[in-house]
Parts: sequence; C-alpha cells; structure tokens
Amino acid sequence: MIAKINPADIEPAEAFGGSPMTRRAMLGNAGLLLGAGALAGCAQESAPQQSAPQAAPAASLNLDFSKADDNLTAWVKLVSSLEDGKETCGFFSGIHYAIDDAHSVIKPLFRIQGFGMSRVTKLPDGRYENLHREAVFYLDLKENRIMETWDNPYTGEEVEIFNTHNDPVNSYYASSFKQSFGDPEAGIETIEFPFILPWETFGDRAVVSFAVNTRWPTPLDPEKWKREHFGPWYRTSEYFQIHSSLAELNNPDMPKVPFTGAWQKIAPWHPWMLMDNRPGGLLGISSVWSLDSTDDLPTHIREYAEEHYPRFLHAPEKWEEPNMATWETFAKERTPAPVKE
Repeated sequence: MIAKINPADIEPAEAFGGSPMTRRAMLGNAGLLLGAGALAGCAQESAPQQSAPQAAPAASLNLDFSKADDNLTAWVKLVSSLEDGKETCGFFSGIHYAIDDAHSVIKPLFRIQGFGMSRVTKLPDGRYENLHREAVFYLDLKENRIMETWDNPYTGEEVEIFNTHNDPVNSYYASSFKQSFGDPEAGIETIEFPFILPWETFGDRAVVSFAVNTRWPTPLDPEKWKREHFGPWYRTSEYFQIHSSLAELNNPDMPKVPFTGAWQKIAPWHPWMLMDNRPGGLLGISSVWSLDSTDDLPTHIREYAEEHYPRFLHAPEKWEEPNMATWETFAKERTPAPVKE
C-alpha cells in the first residue's frame, strides 16, 4: 500500500539499528567465477598433464550505493526490472493487530494479503517511469478465506470490508523522486526528495531499510463521515526492509533481482471498521517478496482477483493521473454509515 512521503519524514540512516548505518559501496568482483584447474584426460601414461584454462572473471556493475545513479539502478532491479516494459509482481502477507491503549494486550484482528503490479520503462532523460496498481484483501485469522464482512469485536456489528484497490499509483524513479497524490476537487499534492536510500551489505546480502513517518489532511470529513473518520489528520508510519543478493544486484545479466523482506505499518483504524473515532489504531506486520508472475500468487488470491479485480492482475500500460490512495478511493465509492442511535 502506498504511503504519502514527505522528505522530512524519511528517517536518516542512523535510525536503522543501534549504530549508524553507512551507504556502503558494493564491492567489485561480485560473482567472480574461476574455473578450477582440472586435469585433462591422458591418452597415455606419458602424456603431459594440462590444466584447463581459467574462466574470465564475470562482469560486475560494481554498484556504489552512495552514488545516485548506482542507487537507482539497484532499486529498479529490486522493485521491478531494468527490462523496459517488463511486467513484474510483488506479494505481501501479514496480520493487523489492534492497539487499544498503552496498557492493553495487543490483539490480532485479521490477516491481509495483497499484490502490486509494476511496469517500468527508462526515459530519454534517465528517469524510470513506473506504472503501478495494487490490491489488498482481508482474510480470516485461521484460514485462507477472503472476507466480505467482519465481526467487529468492539461494537458487536458486522461491517462491510473495503478491499484496497489503488489505481493508479504511478511514479518516476530518478535521483530526485517525485510523486503526486489527490484529486482536482480536493487538490493535488506533489512531493519530491533525493532518491538515495540507506543500504547495508553483509557478505552476499544487500539490505535496504527505511521508514516513512507522515500525515496528511483527512479525505473523510468528520462532519460527513461521523462513524468512519479518524480525526482531521491521517497519520501513518511505515517501516520497510528489503533483502537481496549483492552478487545478483551487481550482475549485468540480471535485469530483475528476487527479494524478500518485511513491512510494518502503524495507522488509525480502517474507516470501514466503523470505530466512531475510538482511541487506538492498527499495527500491521507483513512479509514481502517478489514473484516471477501472477501465476505464483496463492490460488485463493489469484482466483479472487480474477473474479473481482481482473484489471489488477496486470500493470497499467500508460500514464494516468491522479494517483489514488486507499481512503480517497473509499470516499468516492462508499457513502457514510448511518449514525448509531
């Protein structure tokens, strides 16, 4: 799910871990392949022994994460592909927990699973155009059943779930990252910040971790959305960790590099939960990873998307505006719930 990002809200490298992180250069000679000196077969006992020629060292991009261009190359290889127009898929799965107050036990509420589809093309000016859409579904805690309704343990009501279906969520990847949100009626907000992320390397492992802490004015007017609203601001914090192979990032023959990782999110109650602006909120903890195609999606996710959101099984093919976030879409597609007597 997309986060609205403010440059001032991105945590510095020192925030990730007990000691300062450095944007270390990726070392050269990654994936070095040397042929072992093998003995040639002898036609006769007196034939001289010969060693097979050593293979030339594999080419390496020698990426340096402190350089914007190298940082950008590594990022595109992770989140999409350097192959122009190639459609790629990312999947995530996790649990949303309830945070009632500072002293109550944190309780699981429901699971989430979802996916995003991207198509990246390099532009003549060196930027990458990222065409993207994403969907998130809510599942029962104990089985792979996508729910249409949810029994709210706080209010005793059965509420209708609103699946996230953000389309589009387009952006440009560049040494300076720029993205726009909103709609012409409420106003369009554009943010921009330098696109250099904090990375760490551990042997062949390359890890990028970053945080986004931000807020923006609510799209749900409390006077209109009396049961759904979360106050005058939507405040969220998201924390990402992405793991990949250093050798694969440096491999010029791999335009796309597989990744695994984690995503944590702190946010208000979802509007569809009808919490009446109750104190507290949600903690989401999810695993994320790349897939080769939508064929690799879990069967229940793929089949549900085929039936209800078939367009989301493919990335957009052309640039469209404005970008849509979940609760802006909610405000357009839902009507306010009746106020409780």
